[in-house]
Amino acid sequence: MVDQETWENTVLKKLKLPNGVVASNRIMRAATWMGQAEEDNRCGDTIIETYGKIRAGIVVTGFQYVMHEGQSVRRMISNSRQADVDGLKRLAGIIHSSGGLAAAQLVHCGCKGLPKYSGRDIFGPSDMEVPGLKGEVIQVKAMTVDHVERVTQAYADAAKRAEDAGFDVIELHGAHHYGLWQFFDPSYNHRPENDPYTGTSIEGRCKAMIDAVRAIKNTVDIPIQVKVDSSSDTVRPEEVGELTKRLAEAGAYCVLFSGPDPTRKPRDEEDVYFLNDAMVIRSIAQDSGLLFGLVGGIRSPETVVKLLTGDGDMDAAFDVVQLSRPIISEPKIMHRWTEEAKIGAQKPARCISCNRCFAAGLKGGVRCVQFGDE
Repeated sequence: MVDQETWENTVLKKLKLPNGVVASNRIMRAATWMGQAEEDNRCGDTIIETYGKIRAGIVVTGFQYVMHEGQSVRRMISNSRQADVDGLKRLAGIIHSSGGLAAAQLVHCGCKGLPKYSGRDIFGPSDMEVPGLKGEVIQVKAMTVDHVERVTQAYADAAKRAEDAGFDVIELHGAHHYGLWQFFDPSYNHRPENDPYTGTSIEGRCKAMIDAVRAIKNTVDIPIQVKVDSSSDTVRPEEVGELTKRLAEAGAYCVLFSGPDPTRKPRDEEDVYFLNDAMVIRSIAQDSGLLFGLVGGIRSPETVVKLLTGDGDMDAAFDVVQLSRPIISEPKIMHRWTEEAKIGAQKPARCISCNRCFAAGLKGGVRCVQFGDE
C-alpha cells in the first residue's frame, strides 16, 4: 500500500520540461488511437468530449498522421493540412482545461498505411509485400531519398501546426512498427550500403528518426519526446540503446520505451512487460541527460511508485510512467488513486487487458466494454 506522503513525493512530484513548462505529476496518458475523429479525420465534438474526461500530468493524443499517405486506420487524427488546426486547437484546449499539458503524437505509418484509408500507394523503406487487415497482400514501394526528406519536412510542418494549436510537447512515434521504426528495423529496411538510410549500419538505420527530431527542433521551440520499441524480433535492446543516445544528441528531452504490439495481451506475463529491455537501454544511455519513461502492463499504484523511485527489484528509477488501457477504462484513475492515498486504501486499475476496448474502436470509438463508462 502506498501512503499519502510517498504518493505526493513521487507520483505527484511536478515535472519541469526544458522550456520551463511544468506538468503537475509524473503520469502521462499514453498516445492511444480512439477512432473518434470525424470522417475527414479532423477533431470534432466526439473526440473533444473524450479527452475532456482524462486526467494526467501530460496527455498525449492518439497518433496524428503528418501526410495522408501515412494514415493506417479509420478516424485517425489528421495533422497534415492547415484546415486541421482549428480542431487541434480545441483538442489542446480541452486538455489544458482539465489541468494537463497537451502532447501531439506525430506519425507517418509507412508500410502499415492502408490504401483503403490513404487512397493511394503505400510507401516504406523498401520494396516488400505486407499483409493487409483481411489477409490480402499489399505491395509496398520503397521511398526515394527525396521522398524520405519530404516526410521529414512533413513532421516539422505538423509540429508547427501543433505549436500553433497550443500543444506543449511533441511526441514522435518511433514504435509499434510504424514508419520511423521501419527505417531502424532491418526486417523492413533493406536499403543498400550506399543509401544514406541504409539498413546495413546503425547510422543509416537511425537517420530517419534522428532527422525528424532535428527538423522539428529547428522549427518549433517546444520539447520533443520519442516513443520507441524496446526491442523486436530483429532488434536487440542494446541497439535501441545506441539509438536512444543519438536521439538525445539530436535534441530529444525524453525517450519512452514500449513494444512492437500496442494491443499486447499479457495473459501469462508479469506486469511491466517491457521493463527488462528498458533497463538494458537505460544502462547504455544513462549518461545522455535524457528523461526516461515506460509504458505497458502497469496496473497498480505500487508499481507506479516502484518505477518512479527504483525501489524493489528495479535498479534505476524512471522519470515518467505512461498509462493507456487503465485510462481508457478509468479516465480519472489518477484522481481516484490520489484520493485513496489519503486514506491508505488504493486499489489497482480495474482494467484486465481484455483488449475489447480497441475492437470497439471500429464500431464507434474506443471505450471500456468490460465495465462500461464511469
